[in-house]
Parts: sequence; structure tokens; C-alpha cells
Amino acid sequence: MKKTTLLTATTAVAILMGGCAQTAPAPLDAEECATLEKKMKQTDQFIKNVSAMDPAHTDEVMMAISETEITTETTKPKMLRDAKRRKARLEQEFNTSGCHKSE
Repeated sequence: MKKTTLLTATTAVAILMGGCAQTAPAPLDAEECATLEKKMKQTDQFIKNVSAMDPAHTDEVMMAISETEITTETTKPKMLRDAKRRKARLEQEFNTSGCHKSE
């Protein structure tokens, strides 16, 4: 019984120590921050354009865009969902990487 308790305690300490050993991501340089900010602006513009678009035209627009990093969907709700997820992901990366918004 005591061996099981000791093993459980040792495992718990190892898990906690492993989590403490993780370091924060390295800050990005100015060029990488600018690229990230540009992607955020493009995603914002995409969201504005799709939001203003008639749902019947979203399929045509996606066919006209040869390739986009934002979404591969062709329905308006799914396009907006993917774009908002990407925006949140980019904002999180921007905020945790030590970048500051340019004016």
C-alpha cells in the first residue's frame, strides 16, 4: 500500500515539475510582428467583406479566390466562423509574442 502511495506522489511531483519547466515562447522580431499584424488586418478585411456579401454570392467569390489561408469553405456562416477563429488565433499569437500594434 505504501509503495502505491509513494509512486502516486512521485508521479504527481514529476508532472508538476515538468509543467514548470516549460518556457514562454521567444519574442518575435519587428519583421515577424509586422507580418502577423498584416495577416490580422487581412483577416479583418475578409470578415468585413464576407459579412457585407449576399450569401448567394459566397460560392462564386471563393471560386474566384485561387487560394486563401483563411478558409476553404463556401458558405457564408462557415467562412465567417473560420475567419473569426483565425483572427482569435492570430491575436493570441500577437499578444503572447511581445508584439505591439503599430499606429
